[in-house]
Amino acid sequence: MRSKILASVIITVIFALLSATCLFIIIANDNEVNKTTEALENLNNYVKELNITDAKVIESYKINGVDVRCTFIDKNGKVIYDTYGKLEENHLSRIEVQEALKNGSGYSVRSSDTTRIKTVYYASLLNDGTILRTSIPFETVVFFNYDTMIYWIVILISVLGFSVFLSTKLVKTIVGPLKDLENVTARIANGDLHIRANQGTGGEIGSLARTFNNMADQLQNQINQVIDKQNRLESILSCMESGVIAVNRRDEVITINPYARRIFGIRKNITGENISSYIKDYDINNFLNGNEEAEKEIKLLHPIERVLRIKKATIVYDLEKIGKVIAVQDVTDIRRLENMRSQFVANVSHELKTPLTSIKGFAETLRYVEDDETRKKFLDIIDKESERLSRLINDILVLSKIESECIGEEKEFLPNGEIDDVMNMVKNFANSKNIKIKLEQTNSEMLYGDKDRFIQIVLNLVENGIKYSNTGATVIIRSFSAEGEYVLQVEDNGIGIPEDDIPRIFERFYRVDKARKSGGTGLGLAIVKHIVKTFNGEITVKSKSGVGSVFTVKIKHI
Repeated sequence: MRSKILASVIITVIFALLSATCLFIIIANDNEVNKTTEALENLNNYVKELNITDAKVIESYKINGVDVRCTFIDKNGKVIYDTYGKLEENHLSRIEVQEALKNGSGYSVRSSDTTRIKTVYYASLLNDGTILRTSIPFETVVFFNYDTMIYWIVILISVLGFSVFLSTKLVKTIVGPLKDLENVTARIANGDLHIRANQGTGGEIGSLARTFNNMADQLQNQINQVIDKQNRLESILSCMESGVIAVNRRDEVITINPYARRIFGIRKNITGENISSYIKDYDINNFLNGNEEAEKEIKLLHPIERVLRIKKATIVYDLEKIGKVIAVQDVTDIRRLENMRSQFVANVSHELKTPLTSIKGFAETLRYVEDDETRKKFLDIIDKESERLSRLINDILVLSKIESECIGEEKEFLPNGEIDDVMNMVKNFANSKNIKIKLEQTNSEMLYGDKDRFIQIVLNLVENGIKYSNTGATVIIRSFSAEGEYVLQVEDNGIGIPEDDIPRIFERFYRVDKARKSGGTGLGLAIVKHIVKTFNGEITVKSKSGVGSVFTVKIKHI
């Protein structure tokens, strides 16, 4: 821009100088012609007044340093005398001759038919009717001599130099602030939103700088607001326990939150890519591309099996559909809990119905039994079923309390004393079946948790070992520490558990067929498993039918 302005100014100055020079030459030319014509007129008048007839006198007269050419012409146009010699050509048609005959005098500037040189002519009508014509070559009319040329060149160089100086100052005045504004604009475009243009320049450029700074302030404010909203949106989307995916009309991802990527097993940023390339499920893609439903529950098989509730809505901008937003909620746990609750209600109903039916049946039969021995037998059965019903209800209450995370007082305790208390509790039960309880206790580490719950773990496992062991068997309790964990093992050589039943023994109300005759509620091991979880531990079992079982509980030390 600097060179363009400078070139434009110089060209303008040169054009102005040339135009002025041409005009000056034209004016000077016209003035010189007028002066020469006036000198010729004076000469003719001088000859006329003095009635000079000697051409030599006239020819000796000099104008502009050149001898004057003299021509006498009669009234018929015949040349009587001419400085250049005898001329045969009639001069009546010459312009200056015609004007002299008509007005007494006349002049013209034209090319001479005799010399073929451009000439200034002046003709006067003398008293005897003869026409005197004097002339000099036009080239002798001096209007642009050597001295004038030198002055003109000096003036031209001076004007050009001064013009370049002023142009440079002008360019610096104009281009400098614009260059600064250009640099500021480039830095703002590269992300530096705090820089501003210099407003010190006055006039339109200063006004432009102020307007630009005002625009930059508004732009920065708008960008800050957009960034703030974007950060809030990203924070909300990142913390949401629902998947959110926004796509444009070409199903290219605009945004996707971490929860959605985790659900569909996407491990990278897929913004700008087609969503169907990463979600391979046919039902989901069919739902996303269809227009019928706005909400649907779909079972996803990859990357892991899930049940998803998917909602979609259209994104509208300026009355035009520009994309879709999809909300994904994982309802797998909800459906599993609903199924578990339904099964639990069904199992509870079934388990409660069995003893109640027995109690009701034998109670109604007692009305018609008169034999004391039979009546006593029926009453024993009713008493036994009542106890079973009471145990079932108590176990259900205990399990419900554990699952609702209602915990007692937690503190440090040494498990050795609690195991001793359990042995005292089951001593009579073991003696009734002639079962020996053997304790191998080497642990000296403390545990942290609910002491009563720990007692319940040991009691349930030991009672099961006694209950499902034959008369004369041995139940071994081991309590020790290994690899930073407390380990409790209860081993029996009882009836054992079939291999097919082992994966399900910790389910509610599940009982091995051989164990059903023992009258258990089927909730004991489920209670143990939930209590072990409250201690942040795990329980495993190894068993073989007819050989016995080993239950192992591992709890990390505090």
